[in-house]
Amino acid sequence: MNHPLVKKALPHLFVIGIALLVIITYFNPMLSGKVLKQADVDQWRASYEEIYQFYQSTGERTFWTGTVFSGMPTYLIGATYQYNFTVTLQTFFSSVFHNPLDTVFLLFICFYVLMLAFEAGPFLAFIGAIAFTFSTFNFINIDAGHLTKGNAIAYIPLVLAGIQITLRKNKLFGALLTGIAMSMELAANHLQITYYLLLIVLVWMIAEVVLAIKEKKFMHIAVCGIFLALAAGVGVATYAPGLLATEEYGQYSIRGKSELTKTSSGESNATNASSGLDKDYALQWSNGVAEPFTLLIPDFYGGASNGELSTSSETYKILKQNNVPNAKQIIQSMPLYWGTQPMTAGPQYYGAIICYLFVLGLILVKGREKWWILAISALAIALSMGRNFMSLTDVFFYHFPLYNKFRSVTFILSITQTLFPLLGMLAIRDIVRGAVSKVAIKKALLLSFYIVGGLCAFFVLMPELFFSIFSIDKGEGINEYFVSRMDTQLPEWLRDSLVADRKAMLRMDALRSLLLIGVAVGLVWFYVEGKLKQNVMIGVLAFVVLADLWLVDKRYVNDRDYQAKKKENQAVFPKTQADEMILQDKDPNYRVYNTTQNLTQDAITSYYHKSIGGYHGAKMRRYQELIEFQIAKNNMQIFNMLNVKYFIVGDSANNLYPQQNPEACGNAWFVPEYAMVENADVEMDSMTHIMPKQKAFIDKRFADQLKDITVEADSLASIKFVSYKPNHLVYESNTAAPQVAVFSEIYYDKGWNAYVDGQLTPHFRCDYVLRGMVVPAGKHTIDFKFEPSVVATGEKVSLVSSILLYGGMLIIGGLGLVKRKKEDE
Repeated sequence: MNHPLVKKALPHLFVIGIALLVIITYFNPMLSGKVLKQADVDQWRASYEEIYQFYQSTGERTFWTGTVFSGMPTYLIGATYQYNFTVTLQTFFSSVFHNPLDTVFLLFICFYVLMLAFEAGPFLAFIGAIAFTFSTFNFINIDAGHLTKGNAIAYIPLVLAGIQITLRKNKLFGALLTGIAMSMELAANHLQITYYLLLIVLVWMIAEVVLAIKEKKFMHIAVCGIFLALAAGVGVATYAPGLLATEEYGQYSIRGKSELTKTSSGESNATNASSGLDKDYALQWSNGVAEPFTLLIPDFYGGASNGELSTSSETYKILKQNNVPNAKQIIQSMPLYWGTQPMTAGPQYYGAIICYLFVLGLILVKGREKWWILAISALAIALSMGRNFMSLTDVFFYHFPLYNKFRSVTFILSITQTLFPLLGMLAIRDIVRGAVSKVAIKKALLLSFYIVGGLCAFFVLMPELFFSIFSIDKGEGINEYFVSRMDTQLPEWLRDSLVADRKAMLRMDALRSLLLIGVAVGLVWFYVEGKLKQNVMIGVLAFVVLADLWLVDKRYVNDRDYQAKKKENQAVFPKTQADEMILQDKDPNYRVYNTTQNLTQDAITSYYHKSIGGYHGAKMRRYQELIEFQIAKNNMQIFNMLNVKYFIVGDSANNLYPQQNPEACGNAWFVPEYAMVENADVEMDSMTHIMPKQKAFIDKRFADQLKDITVEADSLASIKFVSYKPNHLVYESNTAAPQVAVFSEIYYDKGWNAYVDGQLTPHFRCDYVLRGMVVPAGKHTIDFKFEPSVVATGEKVSLVSSILLYGGMLIIGGLGLVKRKKEDE
């Protein structure tokens, strides 16, 4: 216990132990065997089922699944890549700390390291890490099951810590930490959050270069930049298979450019289209101009779209007055959110004290950090407004690389979620260090209180006055404050009570934030006056910050969000009557359309069936267009060509049963004629009146494959499906003359190869999304194999970079131990 290293480690072990206790206490229902109900985890699990079962039965990986959206790559569903040591470490960590404890502990420990890199003591680092961890955005993500997003956010501060150590302390160790952190960040597999991390780094490095030139220290920043670039490059390369595959697939997904010049409603696509996502889709979730005030006042805009009211609310009282039955149950799910987003599970709230300390840091902190933190934070808040701040959004959407590849611009507030507690704790660090005079501290405390506390007081007293200044356009002619689009469906008496409750919620939370800020001011003030010891001040501050966020988080993740853990032999998703009946079909090679669910929001059907629907943020562009132009309009011939043999339908009693489609085209067929089309617009128009077994429509880009082909009628010609694996399809054909075959499989030439009797043979796209091929005369075996070369290439890069990264870690760690041993001697 007297060893210097042990003494140095004890405070850190103590606060980490406290953090673990806090986290476990929050999620205490897990101790009794319960698990969180996470909707997106359920959707992912259903999408992943075929991949999982295929590996379990064959030991073979597949990078394609046939159960989601009629078939798509698995790169962003559950692909596994070899030789990435980081993924191995993460898998081990997740086996020790089960979901969601693994994500929450990562959030804490990574921010804790960031605070240490900025020379905060362990107890200040604890406060900052608790604030970052318990930010409501993290817990709302956990509740929804957005685990990759949560993990990616967790690694942001670890990357920043590596950069800070490189710049200020130890270039070699800092660069190594940066490389490992970048490897972990990318392995989390949420590139949108990684993109926002890079925005932080970009602004930070611009500031460092400018200051280095001003201070004539350019050589230092250049050397640090080389170290960081090399280490980060190696870290990025460890995830080469995923990055290369995603980049390749991205061009064919909805994040790539559309070839269509009009929308499904017939309007020009020019104003909405981009080189990435369609603008309307990308900006659908945008903060209102005033919505960032939720960072300070959680229920500023009512909280969640389906929020809970108390029995003291005006809504409950009016329900009781009108003799509405089950009033207590009704108020548990009320449309409380009234902002401009389509819906929300809850606000992004950082804690009133953290927001106050952030402003205090802007005034008090004298180092270079506050300027780049202020710059990127202001930019992130402005960009989070998306369609409500188009003058800025358009600049980034059309001109900033890759910005238009991502949707839900509110996610960019992961930047401020990281930087607000960082700067706030730097302010407290400078105060306890004595780096600022008592007079300056008092002035800064009061000025910050006047600004932040004054805002809270204003919203307590006159919230209507603030909103009357803004024109709040929610569409559908609604521009009243405290009123949502959903309110138009409610009787006037209920709408009035909801408005009253929303006002009360804003006032009460504003008062709550004001009181919390007052506590923080008092704690620091009495410490500066010498009336509170440092440990007491920090301890009480930590408790109040945690209590504030804990109570708000419990509004969105509480005991009602848990369910009993399923037993090992229990089905993940119980079969419905419709599932049971469909699965009796002895030929499993057909598709299913569940009409009782939203086609693009339903992956559960994929658990048991090859579904034409699914749930994925990067479905194939052409398939999405087929949905919008044809499937959404119930074009029966499109269902036929997709081989939809069963429709799941429901009756008035919510019983599900299958309807068989006798016109389904099957897995493959020969067409007596085909037509070459000029472009995507013409091809899509042709789908409206297609008779898939009579005529195929083929883009003229594939004309070379058919230039010497004359289709001859052959009534005896046959083609049949022989065997199915998600990554290997086998057919047999028998024809007297060459024929044009259409395969009811999604075309994707970046991996799918066709073989006739073992010989690689060209194939083409037809009928907008399907595969076609010229089949030679005679008896043949036709194989389609998914063999993405990008994965093999990437895995070689990943192996080399993993050896470099973790080999370097072992060497540097070994040298450090040798040096320490010599110093002890």
